[in-house]
Amino acid sequence: MSMPWIFRHPILRLLLVLVVLWGLAFGLTMPFLTLTARDRGVSLGAIGLIAASYLLTQIALQFPFGALSDRVGRIGPLAAGIALFAAATVGFTRADSAPAFVLLRAAQGVAFALAFPSYRALIADVTAPDQRGRAYATLSMAYSGGMLLGPAIGGLLVNVVGRNDLFLTTAAMEAALAIGVLVFLRGAGRPGQRPATADRVPLAALFVRPLIAAFLLAFAGHLQYGFFESIWGLYVADRGGSDFAIGLSFSTFAVANLALAPLGGRLADRGDYARWLLVGFLGLAAVMTGYGLVPWVPAILALGLVEGAVAAIAFPTLDAYLAAKADPRVQGRTQGMFSSSMMVGAASSALGGSALYKVAPGLPFIVGGAALAAVTIVAIGLIRGSGQESRSAPVPAGAPLPASATA
Repeated sequence: MSMPWIFRHPILRLLLVLVVLWGLAFGLTMPFLTLTARDRGVSLGAIGLIAASYLLTQIALQFPFGALSDRVGRIGPLAAGIALFAAATVGFTRADSAPAFVLLRAAQGVAFALAFPSYRALIADVTAPDQRGRAYATLSMAYSGGMLLGPAIGGLLVNVVGRNDLFLTTAAMEAALAIGVLVFLRGAGRPGQRPATADRVPLAALFVRPLIAAFLLAFAGHLQYGFFESIWGLYVADRGGSDFAIGLSFSTFAVANLALAPLGGRLADRGDYARWLLVGFLGLAAVMTGYGLVPWVPAILALGLVEGAVAAIAFPTLDAYLAAKADPRVQGRTQGMFSSSMMVGAASSALGGSALYKVAPGLPFIVGGAALAAVTIVAIGLIRGSGQESRSAPVPAGAPLPASATA
């Protein structure tokens, strides 16, 4: 059983607590950021730019910060990123113009780019190949548990304390998490090191077929995330949803994801990556298209449950696949490139979604669903074409690159 195994692992046990609180803090304010901006006079076009500033900074910085974690270790960048996120969250209490929101959101993008590749690489550092699917799935489940509570609690608190106090509460939680990382996780993961010339892995090793397929799925799989960042709160509100319903729309996803993540992890650890990636990502494409076709809030909430269920299969499988195919010497760089691919997809949909929303509110989701289905088919073709659709052993540190890396 994945949960008892996680609890017995000293580092993963601490990460489990971290991501629950991280998801809770993030979920408290996420549904209300765009609404706060609109209430303070920011136009719909500028709201898309606010979301894009958060994502574009990550596109630019995930890869170099991932490489930084290979050199200095995982914990410093992780703690620094969470602390910077907290500082920027405080700033939203004073933001009253589009440039202020854009600047603060960009600062949060820098923060996430520092923290996320280090966090993902740390998981790969401390787990064996046949444990990674369950590890990523269980930690994703923990994050979803935080998200399950966060938006719903935020939807209740915002009517009692107001949005500014909600931002301050979130910032305090994030600052405490940064301190906790430094205290409890110090020294965890692969130590930082500067590789000797003979051990350096060429950049071309990140652009082989198996990894390109992972990067494509990361791109397309995060189109919906860009919609969450830009137009989701407006979409639910414009269909008659209250603040509480907006928060609940995030939580329905988390409920199903929380329930099925252990199953997704076990499927991922069996190593039949191509099958479950195809099932999971085509399922996400169908759900995204469905969002654009239903005008009723209860139907949107029901689709959130389905999305959470198929995401529980898609993303742990993708995480395990990536960690299995990455060279351990450049796990941070690989995770950074993967994370940048996620943010390219999210930024594309955040910018494009705002424009398509003006044409028809459901159009962004229909277009996004079609794009996700097309990219999924191409990516699975690359995986099967490379002959690496099943789990393979990672390259030992210091070993020469496999022949497939020069394909």
